[in-house]
Amino acid sequence: MSFTDRVVQMPVDMGILASQSGLAVVYYFGIVLLTRLTGKRLAGQMATVDLIVLIGMAVVLQSALLQEGPVNAATFVVTVFVCHKGLAKLCFRSSAVRALVRGKPRVLVRAGRVVEASLRAEEMTLEELQAGLRKLGYESLDRVALATLEENGEISAVNARDNG
Repeated sequence: MSFTDRVVQMPVDMGILASQSGLAVVYYFGIVLLTRLTGKRLAGQMATVDLIVLIGMAVVLQSALLQEGPVNAATFVVTVFVCHKGLAKLCFRSSAVRALVRGKPRVLVRAGRVVEASLRAEEMTLEELQAGLRKLGYESLDRVALATLEENGEISAVNARDNG
């Protein structure tokens, strides 16, 4: 008997599927919360250990919530996908939801001076800021009119000469 035949012939308990969907919702929003608590940085900007810890927590959470069987796995995946698409639509339609989920842009440098409070709030070191600015082609802070940590975790900057 093939895998497909076994799945099709499996008895489906709607209560178990509803339970699995509920657990998948808990998983999805747990991952969103964990990601939000790590700050705005993109995965590519995280230290390797930060990324490993985040992935490890996601795996442990998934292992605790995913019930056995291919139908439960499919229910879990579909539910997480639907939650993700739904939250993306909410973020698109509501700036308040977007700010809650993704955060708001934060000024890191203004007129060549580092905004220390912003670095502390983002748990970003001066060295990390400088590395981000070097990637954008800025050798020194005095060349930066404005640098912002955007809601997607990337640093954007405006050249001091372009601003006036």
